[in-house]
Amino acid sequence: MSFSQENGRSYHGWKPEKGYILPSDQQESDRLDMQHYIFYLTFDGAFYTSLAGMEGPSLKHVLDAGTGTGIWAMDFADTHPRAHVVGIDLSPIQPSFVPPNLTFYIDDLEEDWDFREPFDFIYGRMLAGALTDWPGFVQRAFENLSPGGWLELADITFPTLCDDGTLPPDSALMQWNEHVIRAGHMLGHSTEKTKRGPLTQWPRDPKYKEIGMWSEHNFCGGMYWLSVALFTRALGWTADRLEVFLVDVRKDLRNRSIHAYWPM
Repeated sequence: MSFSQENGRSYHGWKPEKGYILPSDQQESDRLDMQHYIFYLTFDGAFYTSLAGMEGPSLKHVLDAGTGTGIWAMDFADTHPRAHVVGIDLSPIQPSFVPPNLTFYIDDLEEDWDFREPFDFIYGRMLAGALTDWPGFVQRAFENLSPGGWLELADITFPTLCDDGTLPPDSALMQWNEHVIRAGHMLGHSTEKTKRGPLTQWPRDPKYKEIGMWSEHNFCGGMYWLSVALFTRALGWTADRLEVFLVDVRKDLRNRSIHAYWPM
């Protein structure tokens, strides 16, 4: 599998026309694993929220769509040893040592699926910046579900929200949200249960303060790389201009009087 270099980071070179905006290297793998832990904390240790997870032994065939590093698929396979778990991703960044009931494939979820048997449970997380043909994806998922099977999608939404007026509409953080949304539309990235994921360590509650700590670390580590492809490709910014702008965004993040959170 070939990789391309952009803004000093590696991006997977297979199907570059897909326009996937995040890098594909060890630094990104570490961030994805941290992201998994944030979801784990937010949802109280649950790896899924649909009723599919309650069915236990009846889950025979499970698909992790957009598996990334494969960390969710590995955890699911470990806790459901009777299920056969399949993880699919464009990037070959999954480990080679995995549970015996787990198989990884490098493939494109927006192309035709050719699985031999249907799935009881299809799970996709943080796919908002990865897929462009959502109706097609949902249709393929439906066609590959067994009768009574479940599709569960988990993601954050933009823009960042704030309930107590501590995030000014003209702040750098809100401007960043607006730029990301606009650039995403320009590049074609366009039953629900919502949790609040604090962006920083502002909450008093210990659970949400810990989530905020990890979220702040995760966001600060990935903010530039989430932004740079969008801002340089779609908005015409230079990397230097982005760096200067993000200085103010980071100042907003360090301001504990701003009570911002992600809907998750």
